[in-house]
Amino acid sequence: MRVIKPSKIVARGLCWPRGHEKSTGDGILMKSGWLRCALVVCGLMFWVSCGGSSRSTFLYLASQGANPGEITAYRLDLNHGTLNSSNGALVQNGKSFATGVQPGPMIFDPTNNFAFVADFGNPLGNQGGDIAAFSVNKDGTLSSLGLTATPMSCVTLNPVALSMDSKGQFLFVANQAFYNVSSGATCPTQPANGTPAPGFITVFPVSSGKLGAGTSTPLPVPPGTTTTVPTPSAVAVSNLGSFVYVTDSTNAVVDGFAYDANGTLSFVPGQFFTVGNTPKAVLSPPAGGPTAMLTDPTAKYLYALANNGSQITGYTVNHVTGALTAITVNGGTVSTGANPVAFTIRSDGSTRGDFWVFTSNFGANSVSSYLLNGATGTLSPLPQLTAPVGPFGILAH
Repeated sequence: MRVIKPSKIVARGLCWPRGHEKSTGDGILMKSGWLRCALVVCGLMFWVSCGGSSRSTFLYLASQGANPGEITAYRLDLNHGTLNSSNGALVQNGKSFATGVQPGPMIFDPTNNFAFVADFGNPLGNQGGDIAAFSVNKDGTLSSLGLTATPMSCVTLNPVALSMDSKGQFLFVANQAFYNVSSGATCPTQPANGTPAPGFITVFPVSSGKLGAGTSTPLPVPPGTTTTVPTPSAVAVSNLGSFVYVTDSTNAVVDGFAYDANGTLSFVPGQFFTVGNTPKAVLSPPAGGPTAMLTDPTAKYLYALANNGSQITGYTVNHVTGALTAITVNGGTVSTGANPVAFTIRSDGSTRGDFWVFTSNFGANSVSSYLLNGATGTLSPLPQLTAPVGPFGILAH
C-alpha cells in the first residue's frame, strides 16, 4: 500500500484558500477552504495511523473433534500476537472447512498459496488415510482441491508427517501402515486387521496445489535389528541437494534417500543413521519426550516441544559446529497447555526481528501463544485460549 503524505496532498492542490482554483496533476479541479483542508488531512492521517497500518493474517487449526475433521481459520493480529477471541475462547473467521478423518500435521507450499493436511484415517476400522489439499484465498478462506489417498490391497497407509521440496514440486509423506485386507484382495497369510505393518514413504508430484499419482517406497529394515516393522514418524527435505530423510521410530534410525527430477527415490550411502532411542513424531509421542521441533527463520534458535512435559525448550544453534546450547535464562523453557502436539512460528512483520509462536494443545483443547524475542530467543507467554475439541495441525499464514 502506498502511503500519501499530507504535505504531498497540499502541494498538489487539495488545500488552497477559498477563492483560488488550482488544477491538480490528476486533472481534478478543486475549490477548498482551510477548514475543509484540515478535515481532509486529519481524516487521512487517522486512516494512515489506524486502519491503514493494521497488520493481520490468519492462523489455521486442524481439529479431530468432528468426523470428518475440520480446519478453522482465526484472525491473527501481528502487532500484538493476539488471536481473535471472546471470553477466553477462540472466535473463528468464517466457516470451518472439512478435511479427512483424524487430521494431523499441516504444511504450506513454498508460495503459501496452498496447504496440505495429513489425515490419519482409522486403521482399526480398515480405513486408510489421505492428503487433503486446499488453495488459500486472500480473505483467509480455503478452497478444497480434493482428498488424495494411496490405496493398497493388503495394507492401509496412514500418513503421519509431510514435507515439501523448496521448489514445491514434490510432496513427501511418511505413512505408517496397518494390515487390512481390501474387499476381494488375495493376500498372503498375515496378522489380524489393524496390526502394524512396515511403513512407507510416498512421493506425490504437485502442480498448482493438486497432487498427482503417488509412488510409495517401503522403509527398509536396518541390518542387525530384531524388528521387521519399520515405523515412520517424521519426514524432512534438505534445503540443499535433493535429499529426504525419514525417522523410523521402532528402529531408532533416520533413513536417507535421494530423489531425482521425477521424484524417484534411491538410497543414499550408509542410509541408516542412528539417532538414539525411539524417535517419535506427533501422532505417537514418547512419554515426556519431544514431539516436534522448529527453528526461527534466521536459524539462530531451535525449539523442542514436549508432549507429556507440556513445555517448549529453546536452544541457540552454533552455525559452525551445529551444536545446541540450552537457553537457561527466564523464558528459555516455558509451559504450554496439556499435551501439545504441534507448533508454528510467524514473524511479527516488524524490523525488530521478533516472532510469534503458537502451540496446539491436544490434551487441553487449547492454543498457547508466545512472543519470541529475536535478540535473546526467550519466549513470553500470552493468555491461553480455548480451541475446538482435538486440536492438532497448526499453521500461521
